Amino acid sequence: MKQIPILGELKRGSTQRHMIKLPGAVLAKDEPRPVISVTGAKPGPVLFVNAGVHGGEYPAIEAVIRLSRTLDPEKISGTVVLMPVLSLPAFRTRTPFVCPVDNVNPNRVFPGDPNGGYSEQMTHALIKEFVVHADAYIDLHGGDIPEALVPFVICRSEAGVAATEPVKAVNKVAAKSRELAMAFGLPYVLTVSKPVQPAKGSSSYAAAAEKGIPAILAEAGGVGQMQENAVETLTRGVINVMGSLKMLDAKGGRETTANVEARMSNDETRSKSKDSKKGQALAAATASPTPTILTRFEWLYTKNAGMWYPNIAAGDSVKKGQQIGTVGDLFGDVLEKIISPLNGVVLFLTINPSVLENGLLMGIGVE
Repeated sequence: MKQIPILGELKRGSTQRHMIKLPGAVLAKDEPRPVISVTGAKPGPVLFVNAGVHGGEYPAIEAVIRLSRTLDPEKISGTVVLMPVLSLPAFRTRTPFVCPVDNVNPNRVFPGDPNGGYSEQMTHALIKEFVVHADAYIDLHGGDIPEALVPFVICRSEAGVAATEPVKAVNKVAAKSRELAMAFGLPYVLTVSKPVQPAKGSSSYAAAAEKGIPAILAEAGGVGQMQENAVETLTRGVINVMGSLKMLDAKGGRETTANVEARMSNDETRSKSKDSKKGQALAAATASPTPTILTRFEWLYTKNAGMWYPNIAAGDSVKKGQQIGTVGDLFGDVLEKIISPLNGVVLFLTINPSVLENGLLMGIGVE
């Protein structure tokens, strides 16, 4: 059975709780991070799932917690390793986008650096201690505290292969990553060949692919709230991927998607949510439409600081040349009109009125 050394011995047919100190000189004073391993009674793949790379993306964090409480180790094949929160400093301080220790966005510095700053050492530890020991990797996200979005999943495209990488091997990983992205079951699958923002490093899924690990980044929920439908969507997506990896199977007494969903519906933690709809997740899991494939991700920024007035919402289609909002000053005068540069769908949208100069407004996905 494949092991993850930092977790110690994993016992078949058991769920184990671990409190992990990530290696790294600047991480030495960190509180331990909770990690849960669900080791199946039968051999199979190792799937690593984390959330909380951004500490304010709460539905993703809750989805990992739910999985830790609903997966039955006696009925699955392989091992699922779950980390609810990577960036604990951001989670504790409710800080969006960046880690408050160094004001760096951790999802722009993967695969990290063991001799770098806090976020670089944190992401390096995640890759080195967890991701490279897995057969597949899922990084769960959502709209951050000031963002709304439509659910989508990102993976690396074959066009993203660097000249220094073995092309055939990376193409194989990219193809497997796309397969996992399609299996996740969200409305949009975004395959990208390069980072959407200039940065020192890359995102988690791209760094994992470069290490030979099929990986996806899935997003649902946002606006700093615990949205039950988003929690269900992300939890169901991981279960769907487990099915595609043959970790869940109706035959041979193994765990099934239906069994997991049924336990989730009966879990007492779900009864606390007023907007939970019993059976909705299972129905959607068995009748998911074919995702729309997007191959370009365009981010729009304002030139001016001021008040942001969008006239579109996350999930809306936009046309090239369409006015999709304005930015005004505090006298109420229009400073600039925001015009869509292309045809596409709004995948995420800043919903807070206050925006900074060169502030991010939205991301548009293009078929």
